[in-house]
Amino acid sequence: MDTAAIARLGIDDLAACLDLAADRGWPRDHRKWTFLLTHGEAYGLHDREDLVGSAILSRFGPRLAWIGMVLVAQRCDRRGLGGALMRHALDAADARTVAVHATDAGVPLYRRLGFRATGTIFTHRGRFAGHGARTGRTRPFTGADLDAVRRLDADATGADRGRLLTEFVRFAGQMRVIESDGVITGYAGSWRDGETVVIGPVIAASDRDAKDLIADVASTVDGYVRLDVDRSDLADWAAARGLPRWLEATEMVRGEDMPGDRTRLYTPIMQALG
Repeated sequence: MDTAAIARLGIDDLAACLDLAADRGWPRDHRKWTFLLTHGEAYGLHDREDLVGSAILSRFGPRLAWIGMVLVAQRCDRRGLGGALMRHALDAADARTVAVHATDAGVPLYRRLGFRATGTIFTHRGRFAGHGARTGRTRPFTGADLDAVRRLDADATGADRGRLLTEFVRFAGQMRVIESDGVITGYAGSWRDGETVVIGPVIAASDRDAKDLIADVASTVDGYVRLDVDRSDLADWAAARGLPRWLEATEMVRGEDMPGDRTRLYTPIMQALG
């Protein structure tokens, strides 16, 4: 196979991407793939008519880029396809910092490409124990809050994700904000894929605010909730509320350290986007 023949993927490739994910034992996350294919730069490799490799690049200006959904069909293992896709995405990224969330299988490849491990992200999934009970400290997001939310997000991530957030408002199932003296100091979003509601992003000024935002979003979910967290206290809090640890991944960075005030970023939108 000619690994130089990397092609752009689009929404018409959704079914093939879902098949590729299933081939690797990943869930068929229909809404996640739809969002990423629509708003990211997706690249793929084909073997005849079959999609056998994918990677999706999300660029946030010259400071930061994320790469996600790096997959290679099982029958094409050890043929260098993952490395070819990653190098292509890295060339296109043109950012001072590029980040990935890596499975155990992907860590060796990313190390060879110059990435270093910077932390662990724990995925918790279950039925939230506080269903139906609100804290009373948060309120629903309105369109008038978008500029404030975009500023909070830029401060926490160190990048301008304004276009992404504008699209996320339409994609999200629920968004809530928390205020102090009439000023928005944090927000949380959620999105549904199948029977699971993913809570993210969550940006807050304190642990208490983050937990209250998560609790108020999760309290409305009659089903499974997922959280991706990178700090032990929040992981313990989630586990105590019916969300046991399910999976884990390694956060890896190439180039400069992650920008922004990361102490305020409690959960990502999704692991493929940061």
